[in-house]
Amino acid sequence: MINIPLHSQVQDDLDFQKLMKEVDSSGIFFSSENYTWCSSVIKGEDGKYHMFYSRWSHGGKKEDDDSMNYIFNGFKGWCKYSEIAYAVSDKLNGPYKHVSTVLKGDGNPDRWDRFTMHNPQIRKFGDYYYLYYISNSFDSSLQFKDESKMSKDWKHWLKYNCTQKIGVIKAKSIADLVNGKYEKPSAPLMVPDNINTFEVATNPTITQGPDGKYYMMYKSRKPNVGNMTFWMATSDKPDGPFKMLGEVFTSAEMACEDPCMWYDKKRKRFYAAVKYYSNSKKLVPQFGALALITSVDGLNWQAAAHPLISLREIQMKDGKKIELAHLERPFVVTDKNGQPLALYAAASIQEPSKGDSDHPAFENNTFNVCFLLK
Repeated sequence: MINIPLHSQVQDDLDFQKLMKEVDSSGIFFSSENYTWCSSVIKGEDGKYHMFYSRWSHGGKKEDDDSMNYIFNGFKGWCKYSEIAYAVSDKLNGPYKHVSTVLKGDGNPDRWDRFTMHNPQIRKFGDYYYLYYISNSFDSSLQFKDESKMSKDWKHWLKYNCTQKIGVIKAKSIADLVNGKYEKPSAPLMVPDNINTFEVATNPTITQGPDGKYYMMYKSRKPNVGNMTFWMATSDKPDGPFKMLGEVFTSAEMACEDPCMWYDKKRKRFYAAVKYYSNSKKLVPQFGALALITSVDGLNWQAAAHPLISLREIQMKDGKKIELAHLERPFVVTDKNGQPLALYAAASIQEPSKGDSDHPAFENNTFNVCFLLK
């Protein structure tokens, strides 16, 4: 944990509400064939902007290898069929053009990342690009508390969902990364240790701290706790091994998920953009809104001085305001000093399970949106 003298701490004055610009159509990225979610963007050595995102097909799923494959119909297909795709743009806020799929499960029962590829986060540390992601397999032997009260479908879903782990691939260039010329360890980067964390390791976000170490915040569970919990781990290298520091933002009013973390060299503190997951409204005034939290040492987190990033809405340049059912999976693009340049988020106008939106601005109900920051 970082030990920073009080006199070196700089004012916590980051205010997204003053930075966020209206959105135009180029800042909306969607597909008419697939659910579009989880974007992560980086500027490459070619000067272009490279988006890595999650996608999976609409509609029902064939029986294939599982007689209960219907549990992955529609939006729920992310848990088995999500793949990490790649798109590129000349401008930070788009428009982006889909190019290819980078990671996709092959169903190999010997692999920990047998099925879904999800939650991508692209980073560059030193001379390498690192793409962090989550995946899962299937464990028919898993048993759960109060199984007798669970439906058959829910128990089966959990045998996929509760095998989620975190992985990483690295490459010397974006071109190598998207063309399969990357290093991919056979083992996951982070798994539940069955001492502090249980069932899953997911939602990874990684940044380098002022001490040169690499900090990873991720989601897991504690025993006999219904809600998910968040943890911090550190490593001397971007691809681990990571050592647990401890649990973060533990209070009910700080219930958050989908963090995107970075270190602000100007303000000398960590920040994380998160989806607020509490009905208490003590952090920001709306469940599911995007919020800003901060930490000086990487372990002790609190609400930022200006905690509201955005309510579940999009203010368009043409003056229209779009109300959203979901605005989540935030990703903040920063400059080399940790100053925010753009905020990306996954969004839907209606509940994704209800299908495509009738709103004339979008052909599909799930999309990634870019908010440029002044």
